Amino acid sequence: MGLFGKRAVGQPPVLERNPRDIEALEEFVTNLESATDEASTWRIFTSTYVEFYDMEYGAAWIVDNGVPRIEYEAGRIVSALAGTADRGALVQKAIRNRAAVYADDAENDPRVAAALRAGAVAAIAMPIVRRGTVTAVLEMYGRSETAVDNALISKWGAIMRVAEQARQASLAAFQTRQVSDDRLAVTNVVSALGHTNDSGRALVLALDAVRTAFGWAYGSYWEIDDTENVLKFKVESGSAGEEFRKVTLAATFAEGVGLSGRAWRAKDLVFVRNIGDLTDCVRAPAATRAGVRSGVCFPIVSLDRIVGTMDFFTTDFIDLSDSRADALRNVQQLVSQRLDIVRSAETSAHNARALLDTVSRLREATSDATRVADAAVGRASDMTGDVTALGEASNAIGDVIKVITSIADQTNLLALNATIEAARAGEIGKGFAVVAGEVKELARETAEATKRVSEQIAALQTSAESVAGGIRTTSETIGQMDAVQARISEVLEEQATMAHAFEH
Repeated sequence: MGLFGKRAVGQPPVLERNPRDIEALEEFVTNLESATDEASTWRIFTSTYVEFYDMEYGAAWIVDNGVPRIEYEAGRIVSALAGTADRGALVQKAIRNRAAVYADDAENDPRVAAALRAGAVAAIAMPIVRRGTVTAVLEMYGRSETAVDNALISKWGAIMRVAEQARQASLAAFQTRQVSDDRLAVTNVVSALGHTNDSGRALVLALDAVRTAFGWAYGSYWEIDDTENVLKFKVESGSAGEEFRKVTLAATFAEGVGLSGRAWRAKDLVFVRNIGDLTDCVRAPAATRAGVRSGVCFPIVSLDRIVGTMDFFTTDFIDLSDSRADALRNVQQLVSQRLDIVRSAETSAHNARALLDTVSRLREATSDATRVADAAVGRASDMTGDVTALGEASNAIGDVIKVITSIADQTNLLALNATIEAARAGEIGKGFAVVAGEVKELARETAEATKRVSEQIAALQTSAESVAGGIRTTSETIGQMDAVQARISEVLEEQATMAHAFEH
């Protein structure tokens, strides 16, 4: 007795119409409404038939260039078949025959043998053929004679074709929805990023917006440390378990290492279906234990230079469609551009504040210079008056010197006359002659001293006139400086107005 009922040796299973096959298809189509990507359609495909027919085991194999790999498996004997995926002779036979293949004994197939030892009774491998090529195989193991009602092997081919058409239709509908969802996600990201002018806040908003828009569990932003030339953790969003978070916070990535390092080196979007496969990533073991499955990362660019990366993780295995990859590249550009704008605005605001500070200091210096100039003008005016008074005093002294000079001349003349008269008096006038000589000498010295004073006063008057002229010139220059300071003040006011505009 096999999976499909009694049959004679060497004969195919007996055909019996079974409405359960139709019911199974209906349930499969209903379950496909919850599909989220191609991988989920294979999970639904496998799980529906395993549960509906009460199978011991079911597996969906994806065939790429004739080489099969297990996409999803379910059932009670999954552990018993561990390590036999590369020895599936039944699956290989279905690929070669492009038709369903039945087996109820080992037939030199280690995988079938392991299933029979674990309690299965028989097995069937049903290929899915598209355009003449086997693209997938559904492998199932039953544990009782009634696991599936009797049916012809050929009928299973028809059932698989219908099921595949339903799966493809569901996948097409999902992709249509995903394109719409991706556009909405991009719109939501743009909307979220437009609400802040702070770069730190913009990073948090970007992470939150991208993560929630695409329905991912965890996201983190990494910034390039130019000193050490590594990516260092900066900001996070969501949660993927405490262990994964601790490893993330402590990690750093060189260019080309880990998911973020790969995006850095590629300068493009990088997707990994199973983060646990990254042997050079310190987060891979923690991700496997925490149930973190797929990861996607894109670089953040500023002025044609990569400054960081954003990575995101899911708790289910996903496939990245072309439309979603395009949407994420659009998001990458939008996030990079917005961060550039915000950082430029921050730099402009900083420069504006620095300009305002400079203008304020220049304004104070200008005010000080004006006060000094005004004081200098006042002192120059006072000095001009003093120099004028000095000139007048010098003139008065000159008049006195003239009187003294006249007196000295007269004294000298009198002394000469006295000397003449003393000579006439003879012996009696000798004493008078001596006095007259001394008076004459004194008159001579007075005349010389008076001459020197006159010369000094003349020099002083010349200097005073020169000083007065210099003070007048200085006063005029200071007046011109006042006009310049006034124009500088006007320019500073204009700069202050511009700086305020930059700041706001």
